[in-house]
Amino acid sequence: MLPHSQQGSGPLTLVLMHFLGGSHRTWGPTLPFLDREHRCIALNTPGFGDANQVEGYSVSQMADQVDASLRKLGIERCVLVGHSMTGKVAVALAARRPEYLQGLILVAPSPPGPQPMSEEDRDRQRRYTASRAEAEQFVDESSFHRLPDALREVAIADAQVLNLEAWRAWVDHGSREDWSDRIGSLPYPTLLICGEDDAQVPDAHEQQRTTLSHFPHSLVLTLPGAGHLMPLQTPLALARPMLDFAHRIADGFSRGEM
Repeated sequence: MLPHSQQGSGPLTLVLMHFLGGSHRTWGPTLPFLDREHRCIALNTPGFGDANQVEGYSVSQMADQVDASLRKLGIERCVLVGHSMTGKVAVALAARRPEYLQGLILVAPSPPGPQPMSEEDRDRQRRYTASRAEAEQFVDESSFHRLPDALREVAIADAQVLNLEAWRAWVDHGSREDWSDRIGSLPYPTLLICGEDDAQVPDAHEQQRTTLSHFPHSLVLTLPGAGHLMPLQTPLALARPMLDFAHRIADGFSRGEM
């Protein structure tokens, strides 16, 4: 069972996963806008946050552990919410068509294919040692707009307690994995949310061409003034479309309505 937080109740469970270097705490500012209407489970994925001693860093292994955790928790109807790195994990898990899955929300997701990144940037990420200065730089570059001081400290702390083996496994392997031919066309309603100022992952146009090509019933939105760390930076603006999407799934809307 992956370490997690759990709060709220409602007709659907929102399973919230974090970005590379984050934890269940990444979703702290957004949860109060979600948990009054839905059960929310925020997971720590292997190597990060409270799961920093848990092994299994490939995309498939992460999907295995998320799936096993949801089954142990007895989840019957859920929306998988993947942020950045775990957007790819969410898509890989969706390709298995688990019976509990009702839809996906992908927040600035890493695409199913190899993530566009220069070798220079990969080398720089590979040299990361989780020092305070490096963690500050990583958080500030990811957020683009500086986070409020208290939330910035939460993100910096997460970026320092991570398992460096997990970090480097993503840089060298997970981000390079190509799932494009393994996913096919999936029936799940899918909402993809981009940040207008996010330079970490492909923009909305490219996400439509790549990630959402596997989801015919999908919608892509771009949040103005948002960088990569939307759950920390723009929690209310992020929660609004998430709630609207979850309400429509809970009400059983037709998959053709997207």
